[in-house]
Amino acid sequence: MSLLYEDIVKFVANNLKCEICFNIFTKPVTLVCGHNYCHKCIKECWAKSVKRDCPHCRKEISSSALEINFTLCDILELQELGGRRFWDILAETDQDHKTQHAGRAITKVDSLIKRLDWLKTEIRKTEDMLSEELDTRKDYEDGCSTVQMDGSSIDSDPTSSCYADRMYSLTSQDDQEQSEEESSQELVEVDPENSNTLQDAHLAPSAEARQQSSSAEAALPAKFVDLSFSPELGNRRLVFCPEKRTVATRLGHQGRTTHDRFDACQWMANQEFLSESGCFYWDVDTTHCTGWAVGVAYSSLMRRDSLGRTSSSWCLEWSNGQLGAWHNDLKTSIKHRVPSSVRVILDMAKGQLYFQSLCDDLLELHCFKVNISQPIRPVFWLFGLSRNTLSFPKR
Repeated sequence: MSLLYEDIVKFVANNLKCEICFNIFTKPVTLVCGHNYCHKCIKECWAKSVKRDCPHCRKEISSSALEINFTLCDILELQELGGRRFWDILAETDQDHKTQHAGRAITKVDSLIKRLDWLKTEIRKTEDMLSEELDTRKDYEDGCSTVQMDGSSIDSDPTSSCYADRMYSLTSQDDQEQSEEESSQELVEVDPENSNTLQDAHLAPSAEARQQSSSAEAALPAKFVDLSFSPELGNRRLVFCPEKRTVATRLGHQGRTTHDRFDACQWMANQEFLSESGCFYWDVDTTHCTGWAVGVAYSSLMRRDSLGRTSSSWCLEWSNGQLGAWHNDLKTSIKHRVPSSVRVILDMAKGQLYFQSLCDDLLELHCFKVNISQPIRPVFWLFGLSRNTLSFPKR
């Protein structure tokens, strides 16, 4: 039997299938639309249906009379004359389809397995690269560190690049410190990011961290600034307590002044720095504040301006349960827990502003490149309707 003949027989066999039972026709009948079915199959199909139509083309059949298709009956009788029966050929064809489908499925599975193996290899390469980079960074930071665990100095060379570029702290306190008494103010304001933070998220600095901080302070060329505040540079809802060195909210209305330097609950410090005035730092205790921003701004910051939302202000902010650095209304997210104490370092010569966590061994949280084209001052922003307090420890 030639291949062409075999293909013709298979084609004929596949066209002798009933579209209802998917078997070789038994007593085939033809509908007015031209489609063929087993007599029994179409009768049962119509018995289950509300209307009488063709299962294939959905054409409505007006007459219930079914005409036997004698041509198909004659073709079906050919299998009785010898040779291969149509249902055998049909079964063989179905098996070929299943085999081809299984082969395609196996090929697809093999392709997916190869793809998965490649992805695993790439993941391992990436993990190795990141691990190597972290080890290199750790070695670099260890080499740049100026403080050992016992608080002793391990890098006293002021010409060291690590010393100059990576570590910023304070020198010994000046013999003379100014102490200014300020008028009382009070504050109440809603967090601009709808802050709903928890006060227990603050983490108090450890004694060890404070010891290391003190050792680092004595080794680095930064000058501590004892911040002071005047009523005319704050919001009327803020209050400064010189004895406790705190800026806080006051829930009542007593003691309010008519001063309103800012519409928001912000306060600008008295200290003003010029581009040639050196390197300075100050510390801010945020333990008792559920939402805050600490930073610097030009002295010309407008009344309606908000810290970090203008091109002339920079800040580190904790609000809405997130830590971020803000400048020109752009936020840089910082993946770190909320620090309970922050050190702000302003290097006027380099035009750089640093934020460090005092409770994490002076870990650098963020660094800004600051364009110091005008006099610049420390600015603070308190969020929330509850009692909030920022403290400014002395050395």
